[in-house]
Amino acid sequence: MGNELQRSFTTAHSFSAIEREIEMAQVLIDEDGTAFPDSSFEEGYIAAMQFILTRQGSNVREEFDELMEKQCE
Repeated sequence: MGNELQRSFTTAHSFSAIEREIEMAQVLIDEDGTAFPDSSFEEGYIAAMQFILTRQGSNVREEFDELMEKQCE
């Protein structure tokens, strides 16, 4: 496992796409404290790593989009 951390890593996501995920998550925190009250820190961490590895989509985009729609009403 030690060697794995020393190799370069490339993800399908751009730097700006990852920054956008962080920004959306921060907006959710600022508005509601959390959009995922039933999830642990570790579950969120796993979800983030799976997103980076392209094993799953964004966990925050749907919640963020719903929040933006409510604010536009």
